[in-house]
Amino acid sequence: MMEEVKPYPVQPSGETLGYYDPHNPPADSTTEPKSENAKTDPDQMDIVKATQYGMIDRVRKLVEEGYDVNEPDPENVTLLHWAAINNRAEIVRYLVSKEAILDKLGGDLNSTPLHWAVRQGHLPMVVLLMQYGADPSLRDGEGCSGIHLACQFAHTPIVAYLIAKGQDVNMIDGNGMTPLMWSSYKAFSMDPTRLLLTVGANPNIQDKKFENGALHWAAVQGNMAAINCLVKFGADTYMENKSHQTCMDLAKLRRNGYLIMRIKEFRGEAEVDNSTILKRLKSNKTVRKRVMQIVPFLVIFLMGAIPQLSQPWWVKLIAALCTYGVVYTLFRTFFDHRFGELVSLCISFSTKFFLHTTYAYFLWPHQSLLHNAVFFASSVCMYYQFWATMKRDPGVIQCSQEDRKRTIIELAETGQLELSKFCTTCLIKRPIRSKHCSHCDRCVARFDHHCPWVDNCIGSGNHHHFVLYLTALLPCLVLYFYACINYWSEECTTTFQDDGFRAYPSQVLLNKV
Repeated sequence: MMEEVKPYPVQPSGETLGYYDPHNPPADSTTEPKSENAKTDPDQMDIVKATQYGMIDRVRKLVEEGYDVNEPDPENVTLLHWAAINNRAEIVRYLVSKEAILDKLGGDLNSTPLHWAVRQGHLPMVVLLMQYGADPSLRDGEGCSGIHLACQFAHTPIVAYLIAKGQDVNMIDGNGMTPLMWSSYKAFSMDPTRLLLTVGANPNIQDKKFENGALHWAAVQGNMAAINCLVKFGADTYMENKSHQTCMDLAKLRRNGYLIMRIKEFRGEAEVDNSTILKRLKSNKTVRKRVMQIVPFLVIFLMGAIPQLSQPWWVKLIAALCTYGVVYTLFRTFFDHRFGELVSLCISFSTKFFLHTTYAYFLWPHQSLLHNAVFFASSVCMYYQFWATMKRDPGVIQCSQEDRKRTIIELAETGQLELSKFCTTCLIKRPIRSKHCSHCDRCVARFDHHCPWVDNCIGSGNHHHFVLYLTALLPCLVLYFYACINYWSEECTTTFQDDGFRAYPSQVLLNKV
């Protein structure tokens, strides 16, 4: 039986506030209490050890023999503290029934039992203590309330529960730090930073001592996950702290080249002289976006136009090389991280446009009336379904703030607040087959996939349009290629019958025998 339990017989370490020099951040504090491996006879345990190991019968016996449940041990720790840190729910219920003080301060950190449960990430214990009336807004000896501790240790479900129960998302601790600052400094995953920002945390509040914002604390640690979230939600990259340093200055101080590059991208800065026109154009995000949208269109056009020129082959080769040089220069000068999101939709629009313009300009006179009619009907259907797939709601799950809070509380109090069932961005319970799309940043019912060719998710609201779009696209392509073959056979002189297929492609492309 003793092998099945894992007690925490020492209290948490008090090293969480050795952080305040932004130029010399501390090593992560070791707050995981050590376990004791010695096997002890339950009947010989004192009440502290019995509480740690979850021996409820032994605890009952000693309390009934006269032990005061509020009596602290030599470390100034009460039984309720030990039960909370070890997640002994049955013992907590018993101690509370014996009038144990819920918010009694104790230990080296002068913490409440709730603080100890939060540090260890015991959400069921946090729920139980708060149901009995524990106050999560009380501060420990380091000035931190429950939500600040949960953010320090990245216990996202506890953060969500505390906010749903009414804790201020911008609460200032005894050192002037907000939960978002602690999360940006300590948590190297997207959450709980993303969760805090979603429920309205202010990314531009500054702490009292150094006047650092959340971006400063994230930059000190090189926390790119937090920086991406903060910038997305409007954090000011030009905000200065007490030493007149921005997040860029701290990144340079840390010699973090990747972070410096990313902050420049967020700001829209370039590596050229400020006085040049190129600098002003490149620093304009709208200009860069338009260039990235136009280039695929021009490339596809020139891929068809250059072979069609009535010029010698070497002129066409020079034109192709010049095109490559221009595109490469534009790519190096104007393209940024958004290109991957834009290119698929741009190619999708461009290919459809040129397919139908070439059909109208070159191919339709060479086809039968029936062929043209079917192609036209398929095209109209294809364009409508393409538009519907792109613009219709894919099935985004909507939820009000009050509904979100009720859902969080319900899931937490029933033991179901797990990240696999709960979306920490939308703050909703995930229905079956739903998923949060990282591109659109929203949860979609019956999520199939995010389609970059239509720049939208495919879900319950537009899946049938997507299937019909693909269905209509197939006859369009088949009829188009058949029309191309008819056109080549009538307009392009070839030696196919004499030389076979070997010479046919070059003769068609260059229109020269």
